[in-house]
Formats: sequence, structure tokens, C-alpha cells
Amino acid sequence: MTSLKLNAKTLVIDLLLAASDRPITIRQLISAARLFDISENQMRVATTRLCNEHKIEAISRGTYRLAQQSHDWADIIVNRQQGILKTRPWQQQYIAVFSNSLGRVDRTALSRRERALKRFGFKELEQGVFIRPDNLILTLNDIFRELVNAGVEPTVKIALIHSFDEKTQQSIPKLWDTSKFEKNYMKYNTVIEKWLAEYPHLNINDAARESFLLGRETIALLMTDPLLPEAFVDVNLRDRFIQNVIELDRTGLKIWHSLNTESL
Repeated sequence: MTSLKLNAKTLVIDLLLAASDRPITIRQLISAARLFDISENQMRVATTRLCNEHKIEAISRGTYRLAQQSHDWADIIVNRQQGILKTRPWQQQYIAVFSNSLGRVDRTALSRRERALKRFGFKELEQGVFIRPDNLILTLNDIFRELVNAGVEPTVKIALIHSFDEKTQQSIPKLWDTSKFEKNYMKYNTVIEKWLAEYPHLNINDAARESFLLGRETIALLMTDPLLPEAFVDVNLRDRFIQNVIELDRTGLKIWHSLNTESL
């Protein structure tokens, strides 16, 4: 169903993310791992290493939750249904981030900055100038704070741009691979709708495994979608994709809750 790499460490993190901040026992982790042909020993080693890396923590013997340093991404995942429709009608304006003064020598800072800009859908118009349509339900100051919280240096400068020259304006939509977005919307609308129609006929183990893999792939796509306005992408197609992912997420959580109850 998916080609995304899945090993013991990523499975532990993904299961804790999917648990909506509830702790999970090692018994539940091992039970889930069997669905993916991951051994008990691999899961025990993975939990030990993740604890040593401070990505998860033991709250009691054999019971784990995400550690504090993982909470930023966990908050996005756990609250994903509240965070995906933050758009408004586009007024043909752009948010611009100017990063030339920040430099590129510190590779760690540069990587952290670029990840944060990508997370909020910014693309580089020219060196040191990143833009995105101003269609998010966030003020300029809100976006500044969100970028800084995500890893951009606090000395960054941002601005609202009302218009570009005609040549630049025509080149802007090409910054995003919108055809790829729409192909993914169409592909996963078909896949999710088919799975939702068929999963009641699956046994609980197969349903849990398939919902996890499909959810892992589609939620990642959704949470990194730049949420471009209608002038750039087919918004109706995207809205259908969003609703399908939400329904898949709800269904998967119910299945895994039932499975974890059986594992207690």
C-alpha cells in the first residue's frame, strides 16, 4: 500500500503520535509491531534508544509517551483536524520573507530555517527572498511568530507585497508543483474512498495495519500541503482530499483503540 520506510524506531514514534498524546505500554507496542513483521527485540531496542535520544520518555515501568522535544511536531499531528483549514479568500497579495541578512554559513541554522519555510508553504523567488500567497488565516505578525517558533532566526524580516511586475507575477505559480499536488489529491481520493468502503470486511489486524500505513502516508501529505489558493490549484479536489483524510484518521483511530484494548 505504501513504500514509506518503516522500521522499529519510526513505528514507535508514529504509534505515539497516533495515540493523541496518550501513553502506550511496551506490550501494546510489541503487539502492534507484529502487524509489520517487526520483532519484540527490535521494539525493545528501539524504545531504549529513543529514550536515550530524549525523543520518548518512560512515565512508569514499560509505559511510554513522547518527550518534550517531540511535542512541537506532536502538537501539529494531534491537532491536525483543527489546523488544516486555516485559509481565507486570496486578495492577490503575498507574504515575503527576506533571509539574505541571516547568512548561509551556519548549515544547521540554514537547514532549520529552510524546513520551517517549507512547512509554511514558502518558495524561493530569488536568493534570500521566499514568498507564498497571503491566504492563511494568520496576520503578518502571527506568521512571523510561527516561523520563529518553527526555527527561523528572530532577526528575519517579513513583509506583505501587494503586487509584482507582470513578468514576475507570471512566473510565481511555477514555483510550486501544483500538478503533483492535484495528482496526489486524485490518487488518494480514490485510494481512501475505496479503502473506507472495503475495510469493514477486513479482520481487525489487517484493518489496523492498512489504516496505519495509508494514514501515515496521506496525513504527511496533508500536513505539508502549502494550502495554495484557487488560482493555483483545484481547491474542491483538495477539500475532498482533506475530508477523506479526516475520515480515514477517525476510522483508523477507532480501529487502533479496539486493537489496543484487546492488547491490554
